[in-house]
Amino acid sequence: MNVGADISSDSVKPQDVVLGLMGRAFDSRQSGNVIETAVTLEAALAAARKTPFEIEFQTRIQLATSLADSYLDIGEVEKAREMLAEESSFAEKISQVMQATGTLPQKRAAMSGFLQVRDRSTQVQLLGMESPEISVKEWLKGGITSVADLRGQVMVLEFWATWCKPCQEMFPKLKELHEAESSRGLEVIALTRHYMAYGGSAESMREERQLMLNMVEQHEVGFHVGVAADERLQTTFGANGLPTIVLIDRAGIIQ
Repeated sequence: MNVGADISSDSVKPQDVVLGLMGRAFDSRQSGNVIETAVTLEAALAAARKTPFEIEFQTRIQLATSLADSYLDIGEVEKAREMLAEESSFAEKISQVMQATGTLPQKRAAMSGFLQVRDRSTQVQLLGMESPEISVKEWLKGGITSVADLRGQVMVLEFWATWCKPCQEMFPKLKELHEAESSRGLEVIALTRHYMAYGGSAESMREERQLMLNMVEQHEVGFHVGVAADERLQTTFGANGLPTIVLIDRAGIIQ
């Protein structure tokens, strides 16, 4: 199927060709045709790769994440992994160039785009795999020794921050879920780290810790809440975007 044939010509800009195909893919997805969605997005990515520097960087990032979702919809996990690994490598190169030559907004946008596709790549790589262990500096509520110790129970890991409004909205939902399902073997583990005070003074660390405690107390949660030492745990799970939720089944496998 040559899905791009009727909109591709010498007079049409590559960016417009790619956006046109992405629009078609969106329509296909809305109508429930997941196979056509994936095929159309594959065509869009092929077009983008032919003229990589004529496609807006954020368009390329959105295309990669959309195609990954489509691959997962049709059970093509390995295709999603391979494509995201390639796109992550491309995004990293663009980000490196921007860090060296771009303006401050360009540097931020390039780094944000790279982290987005890199995290998605990490997440897809983890699907169906045994969960990595988690390392927590301090437990603000509850606490576990290791993920392995919770085999036989379903685990929901949530990565959050005090300044993240969607995270604040997520806490009541996690509380409701935990209260409804904990008797059936559900463990909720909310993980955060120092952001505003990271690398700062001891006083600023204490102030941010108090903000964390305030959120836990405000929502009166009964599940585990931990503080990681740094960003490495987020990187391990591909969780720089907040909130990010990871579901681990009773066998310890990420679903």
